[in-house]
Amino acid sequence: MRPLGEDLRRRIIEARQAGAGSVEVSARFRVSRRTVARLCVQFERSGDVQPKQIGGYRRSRLAPYGRTIDRWISRKSDISLVELKERCQTELGISIGVNALWHQLRRLGLSSKKNDARRRAGPA
Repeated sequence: MRPLGEDLRRRIIEARQAGAGSVEVSARFRVSRRTVARLCVQFERSGDVQPKQIGGYRRSRLAPYGRTIDRWISRKSDISLVELKERCQTELGISIGVNALWHQLRRLGLSSKKNDARRRAGPA
């Protein structure tokens, strides 16, 4: 679903500031009352009515700690993702899920495989 255009957002705010009620404004512009209320709050807080970004890249909270995590893995090569997750919580204060942690390790080019010998083994 696409966000409402900035022009429509401005007209909704102008109608509301002109004294029209939320029900009247929502009926006139064919939007929900919740949308009218949310736009009014956004305008009061920030002074603009631009839509927020939908989708796109989000930077991981672990990105700045790549070297730290690499050290943890090199010191204890058999560390599990669950142990890494707990260590991130206790030492870095970052709460992260196991799947998100695995994706971040992949992005950083790190591995938390437990058996180095098995990874080196070629086909039989």
